[in-house]
Amino acid sequence: MQLTFIGLIQLVFGGVIFFGGSLRHAVTFMIISGLFAGSAAIVLPGLGGSSIPPIQFACLIVYMRILAPRGGFLALLPEAIRANRWLALYTFYGVATAMIAPRLFANQIDVTPLRFDDARTLFDTVPLAPSTQNITTSVYMLGTFAVAVAAYLVTRLRGGVATVITAAILVSWLHIVLGLLTAMAAGTPLNAVFEVMRNGSYAQLDQSVGGFVRIRGFFPESSSYADFAFAYFTLNAELWYRSIWPRETGITALALAILLVISTSSTAYLALAAYLAFFILRIIMMPHLAQLGRMKQLLVATLAGLLVMSVAFLAAPQLLSSVSDMILHMTVDKSDSDSAQQRLFWAMQGLEAFKASYGLGVGPGSFRSSSLVTSMIGSTGVAGCGAFLAYAYSVFQPTRHSSFGVSADLALTIGGAFATAALLALIPACLIAPSADLGSNVALFAGVAVALRPLAPPRQAPPVAAATDPGPALLPSAMEG
Repeated sequence: MQLTFIGLIQLVFGGVIFFGGSLRHAVTFMIISGLFAGSAAIVLPGLGGSSIPPIQFACLIVYMRILAPRGGFLALLPEAIRANRWLALYTFYGVATAMIAPRLFANQIDVTPLRFDDARTLFDTVPLAPSTQNITTSVYMLGTFAVAVAAYLVTRLRGGVATVITAAILVSWLHIVLGLLTAMAAGTPLNAVFEVMRNGSYAQLDQSVGGFVRIRGFFPESSSYADFAFAYFTLNAELWYRSIWPRETGITALALAILLVISTSSTAYLALAAYLAFFILRIIMMPHLAQLGRMKQLLVATLAGLLVMSVAFLAAPQLLSSVSDMILHMTVDKSDSDSAQQRLFWAMQGLEAFKASYGLGVGPGSFRSSSLVTSMIGSTGVAGCGAFLAYAYSVFQPTRHSSFGVSADLALTIGGAFATAALLALIPACLIAPSADLGSNVALFAGVAVALRPLAPPRQAPPVAAATDPGPALLPSAMEG
């Protein structure tokens, strides 16, 4: 195990937080660490060069703070695990199958491994067998569960919700700035500085489309960058729709939407289209919950954006041609590309694994997929899929009005925004995820949601502040962070 320079920097900040900070500081530190998905905090040479990303390492700092004798959070830990019990079942069943299933079903099917450095063709496969990626993916899944539990705990603190929302807005803007900076630095000496930050053992892809540099920040590729941006776009958009810090969350959501449009990522375009469809269907099917003021603002912003684009295209006609060619290349034309055929091949492996394992799953990390859905089916089988669906239901709770709009209860309103964001943040994963790990952003949003909207009353239900603005006293409890 080797600590990288990024891990060393995190260790210094983590030590300061552990000895002089609070759980709110630790969780904020963890959320910010998610910006460095293409980096490695720890390299594991014994596992084929696999690495632990900064957010997983920061999660360890969070749990050091939770488990500290003076923390006082141990009493709430069973409650947090119980609230996320379906995610716990999904995680631990996944870890168990990752260790057992590749041995049980070895050589029964051919698969494309998650790490395949010597592949001869786009569709090359090897016989199913245990690999270091079973261990790595298990660690990632355990980290995802740990993030959900930590999010639950910080939400139960006085001012915890305000901390998470503030951190989400901050991370959104940092993500935008870092993405634009790295794109503008492409082809310049400054790019070498940014490349140093991408020290993870992932395939670091640097591409351009039709003269447009693809935005990827400190992420391995533009699709994963867009995945992260879309998660925080949905959160800010849903908070804005429910009038939670509307100025801050509205501007942030708008900026992220613009970023996704110029990202040149097909994942971003499909995810935005899916969110737009959800937004429209929500209004059509539940007009009594529609926020008319927010709809008017959205209409004005859309018209203003179209006006600006029209002026730009009139001033530079060649820009329209370049943009339309790029969009066609990344959407319609891409369906016939070798990359699209390869992704379809990867996705279908999940169905083959499901049949070969008789519905048990061959274990997370056993094969590469290109969709969370088929990866989950092939990796965790019937039991894992059932646990995930139960968790998704407990998070979103579709029978509650707060899942679709404003509630009379502030906690339910904010919880509904986080629940909706957790569900919608899975859209990119359904298009690009290589494994059955749900991801830290989904876990973060879900943990906050179940804390604010428990299916059963918690041991010590926090009273809700009467204010409609989530200030420092939102959801006060007897505990201080």
